[in-house]
Amino acid sequence: MIISWGSLLILLWCLALSALVWRARSDGYENRFMSVLLICEGIKASFLISTGILYIRKYEWLQDILWHWTIDIFFIAHITAIILYLCMPIYYRLNRLTFMYKPGFRKHAWYLGPIIGIIIWLTIVRFDFFYVSDAAWIVCAKGSTPELQIWFGSHQPWMDDAVTQIGTCSADFETTITTQPPGLWLIVLASPFVSVIALLFIRSSIKSHLLGENPDINKSLTSRSLYIGFLGKVIGAVFWFSLLIFIFAIHGGQVTFVDETIWRYGDPNGIERVKYFLWTLSLLVTPVAIAFEAMMFVHATLKDTVFGIDNNLRKTFRNALFTGFGVIAFIVGSELMEAFIGYGMAG
Repeated sequence: MIISWGSLLILLWCLALSALVWRARSDGYENRFMSVLLICEGIKASFLISTGILYIRKYEWLQDILWHWTIDIFFIAHITAIILYLCMPIYYRLNRLTFMYKPGFRKHAWYLGPIIGIIIWLTIVRFDFFYVSDAAWIVCAKGSTPELQIWFGSHQPWMDDAVTQIGTCSADFETTITTQPPGLWLIVLASPFVSVIALLFIRSSIKSHLLGENPDINKSLTSRSLYIGFLGKVIGAVFWFSLLIFIFAIHGGQVTFVDETIWRYGDPNGIERVKYFLWTLSLLVTPVAIAFEAMMFVHATLKDTVFGIDNNLRKTFRNALFTGFGVIAFIVGSELMEAFIGYGMAG
């Protein structure tokens, strides 16, 4: 629940920063590019938003709507972000890729990326490798046997296995289990690797702007801010990926959200508590890394517009940053406490 609302806050944070970047210089193609990228990053951070909004079968109609956000919008944002990462040389000069650093490319890449991302998703979503075909609700009353109710698709044997492993309900709760297509995991896992490529692009851009008879110090500093943002994101992504590999190793195979349901609501032993704690930690890493990345992206983009014009606005923005990090720190601490000892700040 806390992670869900934290994801929503980071989404709103990224949307607000995106609007700030766009309004600072609405006719600047670099600003438009960064604004679209911030929206994609915010959506990527909101992957658990549906679990914090009336997540019970009584409001299944609402979950039917939110499902499009959880799957369609989320993965369109992932694909679009990957495309935009690869477009970095269009907006930030690299000596080896100067053919991409053209005004004509900059004029169109910022909106063509989302269009191509949507087309790719609509093309692949119906393939079994990417399609979530079956889902069910697990409805529990404390002390009783879990009840399985099909949400969409058909009844599958693995659903019964999940109910069996939960055993007698330890609390009143309702949650969902779904098929876990490998293609969706592939898209999510591809994002950190493409982020590393973008990081190398930005590092090369810093050097490119410092070379030659007339080095552009200003552009180099802009690239440096982007580099710090990407570096924070990549460190977070590598940590997340390492956590997943470690969890897979101690679990003895791939872990899905079905396993999380069993660890959380079943009769856990010591090792399962550790796995649930590590899994919860992995869910926190990505939103926090994205929040840091968004802050540095905005600093890089507005360094010569908003930051250079109004000192009061600069102070306001700085206060907003500290407030945002305070909220994120509270969410992280509370969620880790809940995962480790069973309850958080909210009880």
